[in-house]
Amino acid sequence: MSRRRLLATSAAVLSLLIGGAGVGVAHADTGTTLYVDDAAAGCSDTGPGSQAEPFCQIQPAADAAAPGDTVDVARNSTPYAPVTIASVGTTDAPITFAVASGNSSSTTGSVVVSKTSTPAMTFSGAQFVDVTGFNIGSLGTSALVFSQSQHISYGTGSVTTSPSAPGTAETIAVDGSSSGISLTRLRISPQSGGLAFASAAGAQDITLADDLVLTGGGISAAGTTGIHLAGDTIGTICGNAVSLTDGSSGSVENTVALRYPARSCSATGTPAEITVDSSSAPQVTADYNAVNPLSTGTDYDWAGTAYATSQAFQTGTGQGAHDLDQTDVTLSTSPSEHSPLIDSADADAPGELSTDLRGAWRADDPLVTDTGTGAGDYDRGALEFLDPLSLGTFAHSPTNVYVGIPVTFTEDIYNPWSDSLDGYSYAFDFGDGTTVTSKTGSVTHTYTQSTMGTDVNATVTVYRASGSKLGTESSSYPVDTLPPLTGSISCDTTTPSLPDTGICNFTASDYSGYSVTSDRITFGDGSAAVSVTDSDGYVQHTYARAGTYTVTQQLTDSDGRTATDTTRTTVGPAYIAVSPKRILDTRNGTGAAKRRVGPGGVVRLKVLGVGGVPVSRVTAVTLNVTDTDATASSYVTVYPYGTSRPTASSLDFTAGRTNPNLVTVRVGSDGYIDLYNAHGYVDLIADVQGYFTTKASTTDSRMSNLYPVTPTRALDTRDGTGAPKGKVAPGSTTTLTLPKAARLPGTVGAVLDITATGGTSSGVVTVYCGSRPSTSNLNYRTGQTVSNLVVTKVCTGGKIEIYNGGGHVNLTADLQGTYINLDGGWGSPYVPANPTRFLDTRNGTGAPTAPLGANGTLTVKAAGVHGVPADATAVLVNLTGVAPTTGTHLTAYGAGSLPDVYNDTLSTGETRPVLAVIPVDTNGNIHIHNANGSLNIVADLEGYIG
Repeated sequence: MSRRRLLATSAAVLSLLIGGAGVGVAHADTGTTLYVDDAAAGCSDTGPGSQAEPFCQIQPAADAAAPGDTVDVARNSTPYAPVTIASVGTTDAPITFAVASGNSSSTTGSVVVSKTSTPAMTFSGAQFVDVTGFNIGSLGTSALVFSQSQHISYGTGSVTTSPSAPGTAETIAVDGSSSGISLTRLRISPQSGGLAFASAAGAQDITLADDLVLTGGGISAAGTTGIHLAGDTIGTICGNAVSLTDGSSGSVENTVALRYPARSCSATGTPAEITVDSSSAPQVTADYNAVNPLSTGTDYDWAGTAYATSQAFQTGTGQGAHDLDQTDVTLSTSPSEHSPLIDSADADAPGELSTDLRGAWRADDPLVTDTGTGAGDYDRGALEFLDPLSLGTFAHSPTNVYVGIPVTFTEDIYNPWSDSLDGYSYAFDFGDGTTVTSKTGSVTHTYTQSTMGTDVNATVTVYRASGSKLGTESSSYPVDTLPPLTGSISCDTTTPSLPDTGICNFTASDYSGYSVTSDRITFGDGSAAVSVTDSDGYVQHTYARAGTYTVTQQLTDSDGRTATDTTRTTVGPAYIAVSPKRILDTRNGTGAAKRRVGPGGVVRLKVLGVGGVPVSRVTAVTLNVTDTDATASSYVTVYPYGTSRPTASSLDFTAGRTNPNLVTVRVGSDGYIDLYNAHGYVDLIADVQGYFTTKASTTDSRMSNLYPVTPTRALDTRDGTGAPKGKVAPGSTTTLTLPKAARLPGTVGAVLDITATGGTSSGVVTVYCGSRPSTSNLNYRTGQTVSNLVVTKVCTGGKIEIYNGGGHVNLTADLQGTYINLDGGWGSPYVPANPTRFLDTRNGTGAPTAPLGANGTLTVKAAGVHGVPADATAVLVNLTGVAPTTGTHLTAYGAGSLPDVYNDTLSTGETRPVLAVIPVDTNGNIHIHNANGSLNIVADLEGYIG
C-alpha cells in the first residue's frame, strides 16, 4: 500500500456537482457578462442583456457574445428554449456559458428542453466556447449536436433523450468537421435506446472523461482521429459500450463497462462490450478497463476476434494488461469499499481528470493496495470512492428524558479510514436554548423544564479542524416530568398441572430517572424473598399448603425511592375424578368391621391407596356417603383422622331411610378419615368419586380445576329438557350432553345436582362415564323427591350416563360447575376448609332466629369471613333443610335472579343435607331461596374456590 493521502475537497470543486456552476478554461478577465433570466419581470430578448434587463432566452445572448464574454443563465423552474451557439471566441478569450442562481429550489442546472425534433443545444461553427452546468434533453432527436465546431468544452450537467419518442438518434452527435470537443463530468441517458455518443468520420480530438452513461446505447466513433475515453462508466442494455471503427485512433482507459439495467436481449448477435475493428486496432490503446458483459456476450471484439476474458484479450493482443473482468469483480455504477476498481486506474491516461463526475478530488483509500499509475489514488470509472468519514448515530442515554435527570449525548463518527480527528469540534444544541461546544463527541445536559408532551429537537454539528462542516445530526424527543417509581405484580393460579403453585407476572418501571437497585418479591407464606433483575417477567412459587396468600413486590431505586404493589393469589390441589369405587360398607365389612355404627361411634376409614386414590400427595377426597337402616334420627360428621371433630354435620337422616350426600373431606394422619355417628345404630357406605392431589404433572390430562357456573338445568324428563319427555324406565340409561358452553376440550368432570321424583317404586340412580360402576349416587323411595350432588367424569363430547335402578321415575340434572384441564382462566383451585357452621336459623347463626318462609330468600355473608377471602368466586357448602312444614325445595345461588334449579328437595318434616357449589356475588354473599312452607336452614362451609 502506498502512503495514505487524504485529499482536501475545496468549496470551488464541490460547486462542480451536477447542476452547479462549473469552472471553464481559464482566460483573461476582459469580457462582458451577459445575463439571461426568463423569470425576470423586465427580461427582453431585444434588450442589452444586463443584470437589470436580462435576456429572456439564451439565443440572443449567444448571438451577442463576443470573445471573453460570459453568459450567466439563471436557474429557473421553467425550461429555456433550444439554442444554437455559433459564438466564436479565442484561445485567450473563450466565451463562457454558466449557470447562475434563479427562482428554482432545485440544485440542478438550467434545463433546456426541446419539445419538437429540434436538438436542445447545437454548436454550429462555434469556436473556443466553454459550457458548464446545463441539464438538457430532447424528445426524439439528438439533445446535443456539434457541427463544424472547434475547441468546445462542455461539462458538468446531464444530457438526455426521452423514452417517450424511441428512436435511433444518438444523444450527443459530433459531425466530421468538428474537432477539439471535450465532454466531461456528464450524466448521459440515452433513454430512447439510441447511442449515447457518436462521432462521424473526420472528427478529431474528442475527449469523453469521467462521464456516466446509463440506460441505453454506448459510445461510437467512426473514422475519428484522437478519440480518448478516460474514467467513464458505461452501462448499456445489450453490450456495445464502446465501438471504435473505420480507422479511428485514440485510447480507452480507466473505463467501466457493464450491463445496465438488467433486461432481456436478443440471443443472437449480442455485441461485445468493447469493439475495435481491424482498421482501428493498430491506432488504439486499451488498458485499465473493467468489463462485465452479458452472459450471452463477450468482453472484447478486437480486430475481428472475440475475447471472453481480459486474460484472453491480453494474450491475444498484448493490450489490456491491467484490465479487470467478471472473474475479478461484479461491477456496479459506483464502487464500494475493497473493490478492485479503487486506486487501480492509470492517472496518466489521455484525457483523465483530477476530479471525478461530482467534481471530487481523487482520494487514496488506505484499506486498498494502490495498483494504479502515477499517484496511485485514481479509481476506475466515473465515480471516485471517497473517504467514507461521516456522522454516525446521534444517541442520548437514557432514552426517556426527564426533568432534572442528566442526559448523556453521544455522536459517533463513522471513520473506517482512521482519519485523525484532532481539532474536530462538536457543537451541541439541546433544543431548550442551551448550546455547548465540545472537543469530544460526548456531553451531558440536564433539562429544567418539561416540554408538556411536545418534542424538543437536539442537534449536533461536527466541524473539521479546518473549520469546514462535516455534517449535522438531530434527535427529537419529549422532556417529561420525572415519573414515580412503579411496579406491578399479578398472579395466575389456573394451571392444574402445577398444584399449589402460583405463577406471578411482574413489571418494574422501564426507566423512572434512576436505576432500580432492588426488586424483591415475597409470597406471603414466610418463605424467603426472591430477587428479580429484569424489567418484566414472571416468578413461580409452590406453597406448602392450599390457601389464599398476599404476594408483595418491593422496589427500591438508586435515589432511595420505594414502591410496593400487592396481589392476592389462591392456590390449591388439582382434582382428579375417578370411576366410583366403594371403599366402605359396614353391612359386609368393606373398609371397616362388619357391624352397625353405634351412638357416638367412629369409623376410622383408610382412603389413601384405596379405590384408585394414590398413596401420597393427596390432600382431600370426595366421597358419596350413605346411611341405611338407621334405628334413630341422627347425623354423621366426616372429618380428617387425628383432628378434633367439628360441630358441623355431613349427613342428616331419620330412622329407617337410606340417604346419600356428597362429602369432600381433607385426609388426616396416615391417610385416614373418621366418620362419626351421633345417635342410634346405622350402617354407613362410602363411594370414592375423586381426590385432590399436590403432585405436579404435565402429562396427566385428568388434573383439573373447578369452574363454577350459574346453575343451569341440563336435564328434566318432565318437560323433555335434555332427553325425551317422560319417566325413565327401570334399568334404563339416559345419556346427558352438557350444555355447549360447558363442552370445552379440557372438560374432564362435571358437578351436577341430580334429582329423582315421582318414582313408581324405590330405586337408585348411578351417574358415570364409561363402564357403569356397582355404586350409586342417589337413593329414592316410591313417590319421593330427593336430590344429591354428584361429581362425575365426563366422556367425549360432554356426555354423561345416568342409570335408573328402580321403578319409573323422572330425573332432573342441574349443572353447578365443571372440572377443566385448561390454563388461562378456565377454573380455579379448590381450597378445603375445616367444616364450619356459618348459618343456622334455629339459633341465629348468620341470620335471624326464625324459619325461612315460603318464597323467602336469605342473604348470607360467605366471602370475607370464616377464612374465605373476599375475592373467592364460589364456596362449597353442605346445605341442610330442617323440618319443612310442607314439601319444598331450596335453591342456592350467587349474583343475578333466581335460577330455575333445585339444590335440596325435601318432603314434609324431613331433614336432609346436600352438598352445593354456590357462586359468590360481588358483595361476598350467597342467596338461599325456599319455595314452599317454612323451614330452618343450616349451612356448613366445606371450602372455597379461588
